[in-house]
Amino acid sequence: MSDVPVCIDISHHQGYPDFDEVFAAGVLGIIHKVSEGTSFIDSARAENCANAKAADIAVATYHWLSPGSNPTEQMEFYLSLLDPVKGERVVIDYEQDGCTVAMLHDAVAVLLDYRHDLQITVYSGHLLKEQLGSGCDDFLREHTDLWLAEYQSDSTIDDISWPEGTYRDWTLHQYSETGEVTGINDAYVDLDRFNGEAAQFLKWINPAGANPPLSPDQPEPDASMVNVSITAPEHVQVRISVNGIARRRWIRRKVKRGPDLPVR
Repeated sequence: MSDVPVCIDISHHQGYPDFDEVFAAGVLGIIHKVSEGTSFIDSARAENCANAKAADIAVATYHWLSPGSNPTEQMEFYLSLLDPVKGERVVIDYEQDGCTVAMLHDAVAVLLDYRHDLQITVYSGHLLKEQLGSGCDDFLREHTDLWLAEYQSDSTIDDISWPEGTYRDWTLHQYSETGEVTGINDAYVDLDRFNGEAAQFLKWINPAGANPPLSPDQPEPDASMVNVSITAPEHVQVRISVNGIARRRWIRRKVKRGPDLPVR
């Protein structure tokens, strides 16, 4: 498996990326936030997903499960915004303290009732590991796969752990929350590796039964583009000039994963 992030997950916090550049950097898929609770709508999702697809990047979405409201109502809210197609990949972000496995079961059940053919993934880290322990949750094992969040400084997979009693293996691994990807210039990005090859990832993230084109592990960079990588301390301004012409200045923000405020 390559250390190039085959997949990134984003929200309005990353703004509106240049997805042609994101694709040229080697990213094959994105997972975008749609909603949270029963009132928050990610304002960037529709435009970003359309632009990503236009750049030949595969797209899936997620809902942030909140402990503050009924999980059935939350998932109905998500589905009303998404209107998923047959076999679409949908993700439940299960990481906020106060959420329970019973809530997660209810959330998964709503998705199954809506379309039994939906592909359901659970995103979680320590919360699910602690709640499931070494036991086997037959319902989750049968109907979901695992997107594991566990960060390591060297981004290796030798020492990661997950609730193996329920999931035989992880499918996606979020290994960094401070990644940098060409085309996303004003914020850090979550980076994800897939437990398999590029073609398998494309089959996983696309709707079941779809026939996505097979892509190489790394798309060829645009010959008309010069990619420049700059490493700078956080919160330090970077001034860039190209052929003597000043370009915009960026301050890369560290985006804190956490609940968003509802739309008022």
